[in-house]
Amino acid sequence: MSEISISKGPSEHLSWTELACKDGTPYPDTFIKDGRIFDLAVVFEDIRNLWKKPIIIHSAYRTHAHNLKIGGANDSQHLHGRALDLSPPDKIDLDTFYITIKRNAFEFGIKGLGLYKTFVHVDIRLNTTRLVTWSGIGAKDSLT
Repeated sequence: MSEISISKGPSEHLSWTELACKDGTPYPDTFIKDGRIFDLAVVFEDIRNLWKKPIIIHSAYRTHAHNLKIGGANDSQHLHGRALDLSPPDKIDLDTFYITIKRNAFEFGIKGLGLYKTFVHVDIRLNTTRLVTWSGIGAKDSLT
């Protein structure tokens, strides 16, 4: 286990429980030690600060097995601990949430941005200097 307390999280509004795979696997220590989670946490806090309201995280880190089970992309950024699927805050519609994040993507360090039927995907993928965007058809992961 890393030096970071499991009872807390990498930032004020992001917990280790929210970052864990839905199959119960914790967020990997190697991704904590190399610092990627702290970069992702800054992105999350930047997005949250736009509305100053809670944001539901549908999916963060995924194991290969869970990613396969839900039909995730073969090299999903979730596998690398660099992605979050987010629902908008209460009383904010999905399109407004997406457009506002897109408008701030460069400043926030977002490199991947996907609009799905019920959530917005954000990631901090490596090896790109541009924002990669796409839209999907539905939630591949859920809170249950």
